[in-house]
Amino acid sequence: MRNRTRVARHRWAHAITWTAAALTVAGSLIAVSTAGSRAEAKTTTVRSTAMQSTEMSATASTTTPLWSTQLDFDDNGAPWSEASFAALKADGLTTAEIDMPWNTIEPAQGTFSFTELDQELANAAAAGIKLVPIFWYSGWGGSPAAWVTSHEVNSSGAQGTAPAWWDPTAEPAYVSYVTDTVKHIAGEAGYGGSILNYGELDSQLNDGNGNAAGWAPDDVTEFHDVYLPGAFSSIGAFNTANGTSYTAFSQVPAATPGAALAGVYQAFRVWSVQTVYGQLTAQVRAITSGTPLYYYFGGHIGNGVTYANIPDLFFALARQYTVTVIEDAAQSPGLALLFGSLGRAYGVQVAMEWTAPGDNTQLAAQAVQWIDNYGMALPEGGGEDFFIHDGTEKDVVGFPIYTNWLPDIKDLSGSYPQQPVAVYVDYSQAYGNASGGGLGAPENDITNLWDGYQAGFAVVTSQEVNNGTVKLSQYKAVLPINGIDANLTAYQQAGGTLLTTGSQLSQYAPAYATLASSGVAQIVPTVASSGTSAQLTLANVTSGTAYDDSVTVNPAGLGLTAGTYHVVNASGTAVPQEAVSGGICVEADLPAASLAAWSVVAGAAPAGTAAPSNCGGSAPVACGTLTANHELTTGQSLASCNGDYVLDMQGDGNLVLYQGGTALWASNTSGSAADEAIMQGDGNLVLYTSAGSPVWASGTAGNDGASLVVQNDGNVVIYSASGAALWATGTNGK
Repeated sequence: MRNRTRVARHRWAHAITWTAAALTVAGSLIAVSTAGSRAEAKTTTVRSTAMQSTEMSATASTTTPLWSTQLDFDDNGAPWSEASFAALKADGLTTAEIDMPWNTIEPAQGTFSFTELDQELANAAAAGIKLVPIFWYSGWGGSPAAWVTSHEVNSSGAQGTAPAWWDPTAEPAYVSYVTDTVKHIAGEAGYGGSILNYGELDSQLNDGNGNAAGWAPDDVTEFHDVYLPGAFSSIGAFNTANGTSYTAFSQVPAATPGAALAGVYQAFRVWSVQTVYGQLTAQVRAITSGTPLYYYFGGHIGNGVTYANIPDLFFALARQYTVTVIEDAAQSPGLALLFGSLGRAYGVQVAMEWTAPGDNTQLAAQAVQWIDNYGMALPEGGGEDFFIHDGTEKDVVGFPIYTNWLPDIKDLSGSYPQQPVAVYVDYSQAYGNASGGGLGAPENDITNLWDGYQAGFAVVTSQEVNNGTVKLSQYKAVLPINGIDANLTAYQQAGGTLLTTGSQLSQYAPAYATLASSGVAQIVPTVASSGTSAQLTLANVTSGTAYDDSVTVNPAGLGLTAGTYHVVNASGTAVPQEAVSGGICVEADLPAASLAAWSVVAGAAPAGTAAPSNCGGSAPVACGTLTANHELTTGQSLASCNGDYVLDMQGDGNLVLYQGGTALWASNTSGSAADEAIMQGDGNLVLYTSAGSPVWASGTAGNDGASLVVQNDGNVVIYSASGAALWATGTNGK
């Protein structure tokens, strides 16, 4: 055992600069962090030498992709062997993460035992694997250390199991535990960087029982003695901002959700997360400026309010210190789209981790969805993290899927398609704005939107706009996902287009892929920087339903340069396909819970390419024309040959003709649950629900072989087989 006695350290009081911004909350003003991570007090701010050197060197830090799996600290009490790491190497992995038990490494405060960790690092190095320690403050076995005795208090006043966030002993002791351990191992050949966490696992201000935390006596002391004096110059300034009449900061209540001044305390909780992570990262970066660092982001969007666990907070710090953000629950397309957009906006790499479902029958389906979603992070892809290689059923099912597909994931390059439209999430409630948009589960709304409209829209947060990372003016149209805030109002007043339904997005950005049915398969592309090719990863995300139908790939939706394209499989062979007005209709056959790789390449399909057998009922077959026995399903549209007019089968059940963003005609069937418009063989255009119930018809039955044409003059006309006009929208010249 290698023992060391730690020199006592003082917690930084004002080492990290913070900029305060005013946010209106139910008629009051609160201080909200928009950059950096420490309250800016009236006293002189002293920036440590370590922090200044870190800021200068952070841009040179390594951001190596993480092709990894998580492991327990050891193999049932023995160090992981060289053979164990060699097996991971043979599977294509480059790193392994180990869960660090604070109590094992530091059984008594200031006394360390690195013997087993050193052996594991040596074994990993001998096998060609880099070891990445995961530091936990609380929640994983062996953390916190047994000598940490404080407890968090939740908003109801009950004691939790996690240590107090601002425990004056445990908080600096944890930072020292992490930094002293990194100092010890940073020079070892097997060291591959560190994953930094604080609070309960990767959820932040969680009391250990799933409740909002941050009301421990030590936390309240920090609120009164450090946060309030730093955020407000005086108690008078606080009173002016909040309409109160206190005579001292100590009188300001540590308000719980729903109480007066709750927004002030929520802002403090956010600041607390920012502060500790900023301090921890700065000190580790000062030790090892050239090795990777990672943050885990655990949970969902709703955790922003409950646990002050906010993506933008971590991305801002990650940009400052060159840290990769690992997204938990990356099998969710909504979360993957959000984190991919944040990564591109902040210039931060995003790694993706799978959180297995509780239902073992869904393991394979969710594993392939997690793998497929990885392309959403590009070009800021930071690798994949399999949780956890432990011999349980999720490991038996999911790990081989991961390692078998790993060469294909590593081969991805380019970027997820970027169209000039965005979905907007108001995150202000997480910063203390009680009237902000609800954050229950907007990621599910984003998932549902994308499932029916697989397109390259961005996901933008209110905080990205507030801190200047993103300007809404760069988007032709924006869809609010959880309400309209001041940013969106300003965007609209400046001439921007606010949408009211997801189906309107297609008027500004075409889907890159249209499937014959939703909820079974998905496609995630990465587009080459040249703009002349794209890689497509297809996934069947069900446990028991095969997808044996068509896929229409739209080069314009991918953002490819104008030209002719065709689709090839992983071997470079053209798959059965035909050119249609919406792009390239391709025959697809995906068994349940499976993956496939295609590419879109320049040039016409080679002579002799087979025609698809399943495109007849899924896509238009001529420019601007819907012929007999063809249909438009939800999310599909039919454009005039000149591209000025689009007939769109919207997700709300309405069939609408648009010119740009202006509706010229509609079937007026919104809310009817209609999900397809069929040009029937008898000449009748009919809207049906998924149950087969008709909700609207053109009344042109009895004209076998009739077709519908979206004309260049703006009129939509149904013509008989002999060319006689049978029905029209009457919108020509509009």
